[in-house]
This record gives sequence, C-alpha cells and structure tokens, in this order.
Amino acid sequence: MVKTRIYLPPPWLLVLIGLVLNIAAILLTSVVLDKLSQVNTSITEQKADNLYSIQRAWDSVEVLERKREMLLLHVHLNQSSSLPLLIEDAMRGHLSSWTGQEIGPITPEQLPELMGQINQAQSTLREQIDNHYLNNLDLTEEMLRLAGKMSWYKSIALFLQVFGLALILARDLARKP
Repeated sequence: MVKTRIYLPPPWLLVLIGLVLNIAAILLTSVVLDKLSQVNTSITEQKADNLYSIQRAWDSVEVLERKREMLLLHVHLNQSSSLPLLIEDAMRGHLSSWTGQEIGPITPEQLPELMGQINQAQSTLREQIDNHYLNNLDLTEEMLRLAGKMSWYKSIALFLQVFGLALILARDLARKP
C-alpha cells in the first residue's frame, strides 16, 4: 500500500497570507467604506437642502395666498372708499415682486388677471416643490443602493479578516507535537 503524503505549506507562508488578508480587510474598510460614507453624507446634505427648499417654496405659496386675500380686501375697500395711491403702489410693488410680472392698476376689472398671475406664481412654486420631492426620492434610492454596497464591502472585509486570522492560527495547529 502506497502512502500518499499530504503536502502542507510551511507555517510562515500561512502567517504571511493571513497577514496580507488582514491588511486587505483594513484597507477595504478604511479606504472604500470611508469613501462610500462620504458620498452618503453628501447625499444626506442634498436631501436636507431639498427639504429646506421645499419648506421655503411652501412658505412662498402661503405668502401669495395672503397677498391674494390682501388684494381682495383692497378691491373691496377701494369700492367703498378711495384708498391713497401710495397704498396701491405699495401693493402693486409687493405683488410684482412675488409674481415676477408687472402689475397694472388694481381695479375690480383687473381682478381676474391679477388672480391668474398669483395662480401662475403658485403653480411655478408647486412645480419646484414637486421637483425637489422627486429629487429626494432619487437620492433616497441612491442612499439605499450605497447602503447595500457598504454592507457587501463590510461582509467581504469581515470574511477576509476572519480567514486571515484562521490562517495565522493554523500555524500553531500545524506544529507537530
């Protein structure tokens, strides 16, 4: 009967391979995962900026609604008594800055056109809100994809570390009594 001898690599080679695997795990966690964490932080900041922009746009929509109420009140009061021209000029200036359009005289006949300009400005703001919201949804999907990628790299690093330690310990087990 022929005895086959199993060739085992020398213990120093197992230790060396184990050390290389541990160094690879450290590099993986310190370089790759740090870079992915920075990208994740950047995406989180973008989401926060979008939420802030959404809040500002909603505030502007509400301000335009108050301007609409002010306009209706002005037209009503102007019918019963004549308000100073200075007040009307101030109102036209405010409406012009909020709607982005030139505002003509404020009269009951002009009311539908003025309401349309306010509606248009509010519609533009709502579109901005929608765009920021959809952008946040895309960013959330990107964050989930990054989280999965980070989890995969962590698993690989853990495997390399454990396998490297097992090879280092194999040196002690390879010693003959």
